[in-house]
Amino acid sequence: MQKDRVLKWLRINYAVSVASALLVVLAFESGYLYKGALLNVMSESTVYVVQVMSVMLTVLLIPLAIKSFTRGLAKAKNMGGKAASLRFFNKKALQRIFILFIAIVVSEFVYYGLNYEGALYCAILGYGALAYSYPTRTVLEDYIQGLNK
Repeated sequence: MQKDRVLKWLRINYAVSVASALLVVLAFESGYLYKGALLNVMSESTVYVVQVMSVMLTVLLIPLAIKSFTRGLAKAKNMGGKAASLRFFNKKALQRIFILFIAIVVSEFVYYGLNYEGALYCAILGYGALAYSYPTRTVLEDYIQGLNK
């Protein structure tokens, strides 16, 4: 796998995840999905539990995504060749993007489905972490240079 191909693939997946998360917002804001719809089918105690769990999920997934990526790259120095290392980098970067995507989408559904403002802040934090996780050529080249040491 070449560097440019890995970078292109990661950027495509990144763009798809951001677009998909924004599509959820667009669906609720345009009226295709009803805001507060989950309030009608859940009891008050269930609503509270879902609100707390969504915040806890976001608080756990964001550091998990970032830390697992950096720890995984540190372990990759013991891998065989350059091709295997690039595949591993691709895998870890995709995992990070996917975990952050899950945190964002859950927060958005809780925000719109339950009208819970705390989930909006969690979604904003998720978008910030996702912006931090944008796949750049510099990160990939630093990773490859670290393998050569």
